[in-house]
Amino acid sequence: MPRLAIEEWEWDDGNLGELARHGVSRSVVLSVALEHPRFRRNRTERSATFQMIGPDRGGALWTICIVETILRGRWRAVTGWPSEAGDKAWYERSKAGH
Repeated sequence: MPRLAIEEWEWDDGNLGELARHGVSRSVVLSVALEHPRFRRNRTERSATFQMIGPDRGGALWTICIVETILRGRWRAVTGWPSEAGDKAWYERSKAGH
């Protein structure tokens, strides 16, 4: 499992709009990032290079697709959704192997 150094987030209206269409807010992304998420590579030929999967402060699991910007350590959330069964199963397996 990759380890990512997320030092800060970059936001723009387009990505915030895309996140909102899937029920994801900036606060959800930040909450997941702070609650010990797990990371995996995203599928090839996608705009996001990684998926960040983890719970928010309320315990709901989210899948957030992220990409590093040209500035090392600065990341952008591209899209996301409430985690589906496969994402939840992967998250539980990755916790067990940690």
